Amino acid sequence: MVRLVHKTSDEEVERAKTQLKANMLMQLDGSSPICEDIGRQMLTYGRRLTPAEIFARIDAVDAAAVRKTADEVINDKEHALAAIGPIHELPDYNFIRRRSYWIRY
Repeated sequence: MVRLVHKTSDEEVERAKTQLKANMLMQLDGSSPICEDIGRQMLTYGRRLTPAEIFARIDAVDAAAVRKTADEVINDKEHALAAIGPIHELPDYNFIRRRSYWIRY
């Protein structure tokens, strides 16, 4: 995740946007998922967004916006960590916290 702050490329963002749009369209393959989508949009936006509006919002995201948001979320923040299963290779919380305080490459 730390790499998102410094090394997010335009190609990666374009690939992610294409995948997100494809997944969104594939998930709306029945009446129940469509009703859930309408309900979610009504609760969030107060209206139903057209696919063109949603895709325009997705297309507006660029690598600089991803880096800026990642910087705001990751750098020098208190992180929550939950793990299930073998955690013997999981880094210590203090190690993770130190790495987010001064992220340098």
